[in-house]
Amino acid sequence: MDSLFHFLFPVIGALAARVHVKHGLRTILILGLLAVIIDIDHYIYGFERLLFHNIFFTVALPLAIIALVFIYKNDYYMKGFSVMLFLFLSSHLILDVFTEPGVAVFYPLSSQYHTINFNIYVPILSRFAAKGAIISSYGTGMLIFAIFILLPCMFLDKIIVTMESKHENFETAMKDVKKEMVKILSG
Repeated sequence: MDSLFHFLFPVIGALAARVHVKHGLRTILILGLLAVIIDIDHYIYGFERLLFHNIFFTVALPLAIIALVFIYKNDYYMKGFSVMLFLFLSSHLILDVFTEPGVAVFYPLSSQYHTINFNIYVPILSRFAAKGAIISSYGTGMLIFAIFILLPCMFLDKIIVTMESKHENFETAMKDVKKEMVKILSG
């Protein structure tokens, strides 16, 4: 997919999910630009769809940011921003894995490109549909995007509340562990 598509598709999805009501249009536009920055590796010779088109940059890094924000910040805006950052960056990887030549999902561990080529052909319809495919990889990628990116945007507030309650339980559990450790060590 091209860079403009990677900007527009998640921005339109977030606007459709009405995320801008609580988080602002500016936030959504910034996240759209961050989702496009991944394409910088197209212009670095020898690293086309390698350096930033992988799960470590588009999934693991945003998940680490989410964890840090939920542990150290009590700011609703930052929590929403971190969750949406994960959604926007992972949308880039999801959409590109359905295009040729695919992406090196596990780079730097492996430079092998992975792609999902999911076309359903009906020979009778070949004269009506493009190349005979009634479902293409692009369409499948957009469906996956809608399910795993758009729906979470629609329920962003509920995700944040759920993660906050899990975090409070985690803090309580850690305090209990600390008390038990002190009790054991003090003898």
